[in-house]
Amino acid sequence: MKLRTIILFLFFYGWLCGCSADDVSNNGNEPINEDIVSVIRHGIKNDGTSIGPELNDLVRSSYKKTLYFPAGVYNLTEPIVLPLDYSKNVNIVFDKNALIKCDSHLEALLKIGYSEKYIVDPSLRQFSYIEGGIFDCYNADNGIMVNGLKQLVQLRSISLIKGRKTHIRISVTDDFYGTGSSDTKIDNVTIHGMSSNDDVIGIYIDHSCHDEKISDTFIYGTKQAIVTKSAGHILNNVHILSYGITGGSDLGAADNYRNTEGIRIECGGFFVFNQIYYDTVDKGIVITENNAPTLMLDQNISFSYLDNFGTSFIYRDKKITSTYPRVKLSNSIFTLRNKNYTIFDFNVPIIGWDVDEKYTFVNCEIENPHLLNPYDPSLLQRVRKTTSDAIIYTDLSGFDSEWHVLGAIITSPYRSLLKIDLRDDFTVDLDLRFSGDHLKMNDHTIVNPQNEEFEIGYVVMDDYCVLLFKPKNELDLYPIISDKLGSGSYMPTPSKGQHYRLKDYNISEEPIVVIKVD
Repeated sequence: MKLRTIILFLFFYGWLCGCSADDVSNNGNEPINEDIVSVIRHGIKNDGTSIGPELNDLVRSSYKKTLYFPAGVYNLTEPIVLPLDYSKNVNIVFDKNALIKCDSHLEALLKIGYSEKYIVDPSLRQFSYIEGGIFDCYNADNGIMVNGLKQLVQLRSISLIKGRKTHIRISVTDDFYGTGSSDTKIDNVTIHGMSSNDDVIGIYIDHSCHDEKISDTFIYGTKQAIVTKSAGHILNNVHILSYGITGGSDLGAADNYRNTEGIRIECGGFFVFNQIYYDTVDKGIVITENNAPTLMLDQNISFSYLDNFGTSFIYRDKKITSTYPRVKLSNSIFTLRNKNYTIFDFNVPIIGWDVDEKYTFVNCEIENPHLLNPYDPSLLQRVRKTTSDAIIYTDLSGFDSEWHVLGAIITSPYRSLLKIDLRDDFTVDLDLRFSGDHLKMNDHTIVNPQNEEFEIGYVVMDDYCVLLFKPKNELDLYPIISDKLGSGSYMPTPSKGQHYRLKDYNISEEPIVVIKVD
């Protein structure tokens, strides 16, 4: 044992004696590698005093190397600029306690791919990375800028704080030519903006910057967490929280955070969002103008800390009917805190006339469903892949002699053959077709051995035909409505814990049409 200890000691002593001063710092915390350059050993100050062009001079003399920034405060007077050419990649590792800031206005604190703006050999594509550090973005238009022409850039384990405009911007330069690409990877990044009431963006992705990978990322205190004009992005485990003011505008409790957006999509193409937490965000996903993206959404969560807050989960201009986005939403949870919250808040006929099954809402849970907009297309049987829905719980079976809502039919090219089981011995079959302007009754069948007196009516409300039921006398009923054809154009009432009345669907008595079912 003693011999082994002596050998290990001699080995370590010989190795230590062979190291130069540049390999090991005085405190022993810096990496031991000739390709890793400690910036403070080259005159870069980390005591908060101003840093001039000497830092970019060091960048230009460190191609194919990694710059290491020990703990301290780096006060920039010009952005750190890294080359575009892959053969001259410069990586940066910041100590976790390294603060990067500027006291005067800058376009950005760090610009990646904005020098040596040519690529000698595109086949040399290789990852470059920025790791660690705290970027104080208060006086910068952007915290980090990435030239979208430089592919395979990794941003990891970084904090960006106090941004008043954009924290991470991925974009192509003005002299852009070609198809672009980007393929930026953002991992374990924390973004903390000044206020969700101001025009603050977490991550901005320009046109021609496709296929970003964003994972394990927290975006807090922004009006728009992610804005993208390019497609192909995959997001995993991203927490978006707009519930925050840390020095920006405070509009008061009644107005704070009312115009916030989680992810704003300004293009077509496909997107994959897994395990995204939309936390106190007014609109989760916004699709702009005539764009028709394909959204694959799984294990998404929508929640609000505030009462009477939240408008919709997926919002799109309802006036647009010429293009058709595709939404596949599954295994997600929605906690509603505001009346008439809408999950699919976009053009209804697009969904009603969906013959290609572009829209699904499968295995999802809605907490406080009584707050859901009763006209939300997410209620559609076709979208939920169901063919039968109970209207109420059995302990709410008392139906008085007023009009009760049984649900609605959406405008569709399909017939709806609905079987309404009011009781075990009391059923009504309706063969209907609603094309948007009127309801056509093809046939009906009634099983009513006790000769209960009742009326069935309907009201056309834009793209919906709301079905109504009224008994002459109070009855105990527990309606179950089934789609016998499987057309899926029927949508039940949002909550099984209440009777829905005309006022819940914004209906007056006057336009009710009574169906003759004698």
